[in-house]
Amino acid sequence: MKRILFAAALLGLLVPIAAAQAEPVQEFSYQIKDVKPDGRFSVVFSSRTYDTTGEIPPPVKENFQRLPLGAVLRKDFLKKKYQCNVDKLLDDLLYAPENNILFAKRVDKLSATIKRVKSRWSKKQLKNAETCATARIGQGTAQVDARPLFSELIPSVFFMYLGKPTIPGAVASLQIMGMPDESTDVVKRLPTTVQTTRVPFVGNFVNDPTPDGKYGYKLVLPVGPIQGINISLAEIRAEVNGLTITKKKTSCKKKRKGKCIKKKVKKTKIFWFTQPKCPPSGLLSFEAFYGYDDPIADITKTIELSCPNFKG
Repeated sequence: MKRILFAAALLGLLVPIAAAQAEPVQEFSYQIKDVKPDGRFSVVFSSRTYDTTGEIPPPVKENFQRLPLGAVLRKDFLKKKYQCNVDKLLDDLLYAPENNILFAKRVDKLSATIKRVKSRWSKKQLKNAETCATARIGQGTAQVDARPLFSELIPSVFFMYLGKPTIPGAVASLQIMGMPDESTDVVKRLPTTVQTTRVPFVGNFVNDPTPDGKYGYKLVLPVGPIQGINISLAEIRAEVNGLTITKKKTSCKKKRKGKCIKKKVKKTKIFWFTQPKCPPSGLLSFEAFYGYDDPIADITKTIELSCPNFKG
C-alpha cells in the first residue's frame, strides 16, 4: 500500500494489551506565551502518556480538551479561505513527488513547494494547497512507542491547520498531518515503508460551554484504531501560533472645498482567537478527558495557569 496510515507505520502491528492489568497515566500542560498588546498570543501544549506496568498504554476511546471560556474563533477565520483539507493535501503532495526533498520539509515550506510543483497540479489541487499554506496554525513533535517491534521511541513531526468542521455542532476543525521525522538517526534505521508513511488526522472545535462557567470550546481529538491499529503517542509537544490578518480603515484627514485631499489609513491586526476571560480567581483552567473501555477507569485532569496580562 503506497500510503499507510501514520499509526500503522509507526506501530507496525497490533499491540496486545492486558486491559485488566493496565494502569495508564496521562499528563498534560498548557503554556500561553508571546502575548502581544494587540491580542495575539501563542499556546504550547505538551503531554505524556505511559503505563505504570511498563507496557504500552491501552487505547483511548474518547479524548477531548476543554478550553477557557471566552476563547472563541473569530468569524473572519471561519471562511473557505482558511479551510484546509489535509487529506487532499497529502494526496496531492504524493501525486507530485520530489524524491530529493524530505517530505516534512515539503510540508513545512509549503509555499515554496507549491511554486515548484504547481505545474503538475490541477486548479483544484493548487487551490487547496494554497488554502493550507494560508491556514497553517502551528506545528509539533511526537515520540511514538512502537514496542515490541521497535525498542526506541520513534521521533515524529506534525503540522496543524484550520479547516472546515467535520462533525455536527463544530465551528471549525483542527487538521493535522503527521509523519516520522526522517532527519533523525532513529527513523533512518527503520524500514522504508515506515520512513515514508504520512497520515492526516482531524479534530473539531465544538462550542460546548460548561454550567460552571469555566469552559467554552471543547476540542474533540481523533481516537481509536485506524485500520485495526492502535496509536500510542508517548510524548507530544505542539506550538500553536495561530492566524492574524490586518484590516485597513480609510478616513479623511483633511478636506478642501468639500473634497478629501489627504486620507488616513488605520491598520488593525485581527487575531484568530479572542482572549479568554480571566475569572475572579486569576487562574485560567484547562481540562482533558481520556475515556477507556471497561474495566479501565476514565481519566479527567485539569490544570490552572495564571491569567496572562492581556491588553488587547
